[in-house]
Amino acid sequence: MLCALFGALPLWAIAAPAAPLVATVQVESRWVTADGVEKTTRFVERLVRSDNHVWTERIKPAGTPSATPDEHGQPGETHLHPSDLAGAAKLVARDKQGQVTLSFVRADLKTRVDLSPRDFDAVGFDGKWDSAWSLIDPALISRLAPSARASDVAGARWYERHARGEYMRVLWSADLALALRVESGRDDGSQRTRTVVTIAPAGQTAQPWNALASYSRKDYTDLLD
Repeated sequence: MLCALFGALPLWAIAAPAAPLVATVQVESRWVTADGVEKTTRFVERLVRSDNHVWTERIKPAGTPSATPDEHGQPGETHLHPSDLAGAAKLVARDKQGQVTLSFVRADLKTRVDLSPRDFDAVGFDGKWDSAWSLIDPALISRLAPSARASDVAGARWYERHARGEYMRVLWSADLALALRVESGRDDGSQRTRTVVTIAPAGQTAQPWNALASYSRKDYTDLLD
């Protein structure tokens, strides 16, 4: 989802806690084209992370059209293409050796698509566990300076950077190892993006990856045929 920003916090400040966390992530972008057309995009995702799993799932508004792939081969058999994964849930997992895996999940088709590291670039994933866990790459925080902006979240602090007519501001929670707000754009107002994370009340600890055992599994390269 987001990466690019952080750097040299002490290790205790970026260590990923094991406590389960459920949140919603709202992303809104606005930009103005050279011919004066203003465009806005907005989407919301559900974030679930626990131990060695990070799950993100699009929360689709009422009226969202269905995205059923074309039938292929036998009647009732569908053939997925990379474009069919645009609204799919994503599961980033880490094994005991620290190896990171990425899968797309289409719950409506009960299908899981697994990617190998060579496919990560094709879907915009940097392959870093910390980036998935924190929504940004914590290793880049040194590029931002502590901000005087007041935080409305206990234990979180704003960091920011202004350079070459662009800005980046992040509300960072060291306790959660999570970016709670990310604001970026151009000083002239032609482009801006805002991400807001809202933590769900304690007790919401559903782990959706536990429901995948019965799903059919495909390799991402099979979708390129």
